Amino acid sequence: MKIKVINIVNHAPAYDGHRGRPRPEINWDVPNGTWVGIWGYEWHDIIGNKVLAIAEDIEYEVWQPDQRADKIYEHTFESGLVHKLFPAVEKKFIHGLHTREDLYSEILMEELEKVINSGQPIAIHIKAGLKYINIPILKKYYKKVPIVGQFYTNSSNIFEIPKTKHPLKLLNAYKKRWELYGYYKMIKYIIPSVKEGTDFFEKKFGTKVFNRDFANFGSGFGDWVRNYPNTEVKKRLNIPLDKFIFFSSSRLIPIKQIDKMLIALSKLDSKNFKCYISGRGTEEYEAYLKKILVDYGLEDNVEFIGYVDYSTLKEYFQAADLLLSTSKQDAGPASPFQAAAMETPSFLTNTGIASEFFEQSKTGTIVPIDDYQAWVAELNRIMQGKEIALPSREKLEAFGDWKIISNYYYNIYKTILKV
Repeated sequence: MKIKVINIVNHAPAYDGHRGRPRPEINWDVPNGTWVGIWGYEWHDIIGNKVLAIAEDIEYEVWQPDQRADKIYEHTFESGLVHKLFPAVEKKFIHGLHTREDLYSEILMEELEKVINSGQPIAIHIKAGLKYINIPILKKYYKKVPIVGQFYTNSSNIFEIPKTKHPLKLLNAYKKRWELYGYYKMIKYIIPSVKEGTDFFEKKFGTKVFNRDFANFGSGFGDWVRNYPNTEVKKRLNIPLDKFIFFSSSRLIPIKQIDKMLIALSKLDSKNFKCYISGRGTEEYEAYLKKILVDYGLEDNVEFIGYVDYSTLKEYFQAADLLLSTSKQDAGPASPFQAAAMETPSFLTNTGIASEFFEQSKTGTIVPIDDYQAWVAELNRIMQGKEIALPSREKLEAFGDWKIISNYYYNIYKTILKV
């Protein structure tokens, strides 16, 4: 009998992020006039496809809550990966002293119970961060079914108590910590994004942490090769040849700190630069970022290009003099690796697997996540001619080798199922 992995996504499909673009190939009309769709781009899908490519004794399903869904929608990819959408609602719950809202699906819980009672060996893969949808799953099944939690961001500070004398803030922090202790006692296995902080889980809860010295997600760099000199690509994209070119590629969400990046750019000694930003966010957040351009006099220096096609994206990476990656917390990010493959240097914050790789290889330039004055100082030095080392192609490809990484996930599932 094959083992089965159910990898549960905690968020709905990114409908807002794909606003204004065609539906994905896999889509269904919903009776209320909207539609639901599956892109197949979630990290959960990618992991599943890669594991299925190397193993014949496993079934892999990705389950995702979706507020648009009126019933369960299901698609099976050519690889055998099954992706399901489940009707979901927002649920309020208390964490610390504050009310939070998160997605929850009663139908998903019912279907999960059926699968667990089927007799087939089941492993559940969840996001390790506190999510409402995980709480009933853990409470009901953590003693019955192997559940592995994956951190997609740096987990080293989740139990921190803020340096404050404000009694309510302290009470909130201690209450949150107490609740998190109860939550993480139920997660017996953890896949970390970075090594930092993982020893706490091992010592405090006896958690089995699956550390590694390579990336948690692979990168296929086969077609990420510089095709043109920097100046030629600039001409192709109608980018000024006489300006320093920054490029940023990410979702436009608060944790990426694009707002802080823009403010830092506004404080540079030289205004002889242009910054192109690829990605989308909500209408409200994009409006907020564009207002910063007006407030800080950056309208001529910064251009939001939205989502661009694959070939154009690679050209922007080649045209850039420097890639900017300013996340406050991140699992990757992918963009510094993509930039390195295109022989473009990176400026990045010290979070995520990218920071670990660039630090190990003594390449790129790494700055603190929240020392914004240090950002400005370092960017000034770079614009004045400071050289930034690039990692070798060999090191880059070895770090993100999917053959190694897919076996890492497969062996985790086999280990926790004891098969």
